[in-house]
Amino acid sequence: MAAALPPALAEVPMPVLVLAAGILILLLAIACRRSGPGGAGSETGAGTVAAALIAAATLGLAFAGLWSPPPPQAADMARLFAADAWFAYGAGLILLSSGGILAMSWRRMAGERADEAHLLLLLGTLGAIVVAGSANAVAFFVGLEILSLSLLGLIAYRPRLPDALEAAMKYLVLAGTSSAILLFGLALAYAETGDLRFTAPLAANPAEPALATAATLLVLTGLFFKLSAAPFHLWLADVLDGAPIPVAAFIAVVSKIALFVALARYFAMTDLTGTALPAQDLAVVAVLSMVGGNLLAFGQTNLKRLLAGSSIAHIGYLLVALLSAGPFGAGSAAFYLAAYAAATLGAFAALGAVPDHPDLASWRGMFHRRPAVALALSVMLASLAGIPPAVGFFAKAYIVAAGMSAHRMVLLTALIVSSIIGLCYYLNVARVMMTPAPEAAAPAGATLPGTTVLLGALALATLLVGLFPGPLVQRTTGLFLPAAPGGETAARSHDILYAGAPPPRPRLLR
Repeated sequence: MAAALPPALAEVPMPVLVLAAGILILLLAIACRRSGPGGAGSETGAGTVAAALIAAATLGLAFAGLWSPPPPQAADMARLFAADAWFAYGAGLILLSSGGILAMSWRRMAGERADEAHLLLLLGTLGAIVVAGSANAVAFFVGLEILSLSLLGLIAYRPRLPDALEAAMKYLVLAGTSSAILLFGLALAYAETGDLRFTAPLAANPAEPALATAATLLVLTGLFFKLSAAPFHLWLADVLDGAPIPVAAFIAVVSKIALFVALARYFAMTDLTGTALPAQDLAVVAVLSMVGGNLLAFGQTNLKRLLAGSSIAHIGYLLVALLSAGPFGAGSAAFYLAAYAAATLGAFAALGAVPDHPDLASWRGMFHRRPAVALALSVMLASLAGIPPAVGFFAKAYIVAAGMSAHRMVLLTALIVSSIIGLCYYLNVARVMMTPAPEAAAPAGATLPGTTVLLGALALATLLVGLFPGPLVQRTTGLFLPAAPGGETAARSHDILYAGAPPPRPRLLR
């Protein structure tokens, strides 16, 4: 399959090719239909094409490794993409999550211009996959901008929603600022190493450590903004509150998966076990995110803002796994990423089932009015809180095991304290849903079929994987090994990421 492709496309992962070609075809079809006598778009048609493209990209990701020979190596610097097992895992989570969000939004993105909504969703998915698989700084930045610009359009897509335009403007300003900071960091890294590989320049033992450290900190700052990790998190609650529910789910799930996969790849060759500056910064941000995110969500009366704080806290938990180099670190991060994606997507799907009730007070008595939705949301919140038998319990236990093996006692203490805080507001939502509803409470409407199927599937998967975590543990073990430079494991990781790539060019600054 890959042998029939031009050399410039042979190393591009199959999901990227499928989505890029499909987006162009869909864009052409929309333009032709709009220029015809009918003029109006077909929501069902665009949604069907988007679902078919996501399914085709998922199948291409699953079978490309079986049917295609290894891609040829790039001629200079580094390959654009690292089509390894870590990328395949992250891209698979992105595609499955995007498919779930499409099921939520099939009828929510209503209107005669609904075609553009599905087109933006596909563009965001494409950008997320490029970000997750980039081994080159230029490819990473291009993918990041595709993701950011598509999110901007999706946030402001329904301007009649309260605060939609305000949320879009906040995202525009902060996304532009963080992109500029990140780009400056990438430029400094290239000036120091003469290399466009997407990896921390400190791993190359630079002659000017101060410049390499500055570049790493600037890239980290930009990534932390995009990840909404504390203390760069203040925009997330406002944006999720103003965005439509499917778009909020996309920001909280798909973009976070892509950026964390990229962050782990960025530090693949860096020693994060010692007291070096990047490890210290990551540890501080992890503690601030865990504690600050849960404190932000504590006492919230808006469920979208509550899930925003929860998302910030879970980024901190993932950073603990990233910092816990050892036999469980990489596997625990990958496992937790899947558990977080399923539970958070399910929680937003439950909100989408009752879209006109974002306030916690309006969910009073939901176990009596909509027992299935309330039960599904309770399962998702139990997973996010780490309550057995939901998968989140094993995911947090896995991270604790990784932290214990790496002697990350301070981080584990913060994890336990913040988890107790989170337990309070997660259980409070269940308590409110069990409280008898007032007589004047408005009856909840019917749930759309796509949301119903998605909720049931995610609730079942959350419970089954929690009861039988073995297959996913086997799948995630050994996907990615962040290691110290110069060691045997680091050499193995280097071979996986940049097999056959030529040595770095001479540095531009002396």
